[in-house]
Amino acid sequence: MAFLLSCGSKNSVASDSTPISAVTKTENSIVYLFFEIEKSEKGSEKVKLTGTKISEGFIKNASIENKASVSGNLLISFLNKSGEVLEERIIEDPLNPILEVYAEEGLSKNKLNLNKAEFSVRFNQKGEISNVRVEKITDKSKNTLITLKL
Repeated sequence: MAFLLSCGSKNSVASDSTPISAVTKTENSIVYLFFEIEKSEKGSEKVKLTGTKISEGFIKNASIENKASVSGNLLISFLNKSGEVLEERIIEDPLNPILEVYAEEGLSKNKLNLNKAEFSVRFNQKGEISNVRVEKITDKSKNTLITLKL
């Protein structure tokens, strides 16, 4: 599986209090956003941006695999300045990953239940993506966890 084609890389690290405007200035690049998700004692979830990385190059569409739109997974939406969705990614629930275990009896899958986890998303920045929204998919709707202005 090809991850990225790059001639060089520029690193830019941002915290949730630092604007990540460098993401919108670099066109024809791959942007990686790194997040942390944490479950509170009450069961609500909080997401924060922990870093970014920008590399020259592009991601081939064939290398992007979306997971199923099922309850618990995260929907990442890439929006333009007017709020229109340009692209979407669905990733598996980072707080409840499935661990494959191989034993003498064969392969088994076990679901873990974590209170804190990290996840990342990558996208081609061609200059039109200005916001990123992370939502939790539920049985009836979607709950917005964080919206970032790039």
